[in-house]
Amino acid sequence: MEIIDPKSDLGFKAVMAHRPKIFMNVINALIPLSKPVVEIKYINPELIGETDINKNSILDVYCMDAEKRHFMVEMQMSQEAFFINRTLLNATKIYSRQILKNDNYSELQPIYSINILNHNIEKNTQLWHHEYKLSHQQIRDRYLDDLNLIFFELPKWKKYNKFDIDNPLDQWLQYFINPKFYTMMTLEERQKFEEISEAVEILNIKKYTPEQLRAYDLYLDNIRVRETGLANAEMRGVAKGRIEGKEEAELEIFSIISDLKKMELTNEQIAEKYQISQEKVIEIKKLIF
Repeated sequence: MEIIDPKSDLGFKAVMAHRPKIFMNVINALIPLSKPVVEIKYINPELIGETDINKNSILDVYCMDAEKRHFMVEMQMSQEAFFINRTLLNATKIYSRQILKNDNYSELQPIYSINILNHNIEKNTQLWHHEYKLSHQQIRDRYLDDLNLIFFELPKWKKYNKFDIDNPLDQWLQYFINPKFYTMMTLEERQKFEEISEAVEILNIKKYTPEQLRAYDLYLDNIRVRETGLANAEMRGVAKGRIEGKEEAELEIFSIISDLKKMELTNEQIAEKYQISQEKVIEIKKLIF
């Protein structure tokens, strides 16, 4: 069965924005809740700016459950500058608009922003699951549950290579990375993963019109062009940094040589001035005397 990418805009929304049973299963798998989601109501994903100059935001999928908790789920295929900031802004928009009609703060309900990323946002750690919430800086385990920003980095999870077929979280992350994994199962095996099997079936390319598939191909092309551009920009930045670093090092050596020729400072004073060892000063000195 040929299938479209579940991370694409077409594939993600076809499954998550129109199949509440599947969407509830995903939410319950991705975040541990004391009360699991048992019923949801989809809400218009467009967040209109409060004034004409405020920017509108469009979420991938947005819903509220029977407990009146708000869930925003985003699939991010390519890198975006200040993505965490945008996520926080959207979450606070939804949180504040709960009391537009009255000031009953006791009715404010938690916001869960769940973000599945096809890239890494925290590059200095091997952790692939990140959760941000308001916490007390002095009292341990004292935090506010009102705003929850949750991120899953798919590339790191894949590299981690600890897939547990019995773990619901791993099951869905595997679906996003390699949905064909489930098409290779026997019918009996697929019955154990009812929601995921249904989600994979929705991705069947035969279920989409030629117009939808053309838009899908264009979408993927744009993603590839964007990623290539970002990669090239990063390579240019690294190369420029190396050149500038080399030039700066050469300039420092010239300055050290100049001070040595003046013979106004001792080796120790020059070493302290340029934050290098005396051995390095002596090494440079041998080159000119």
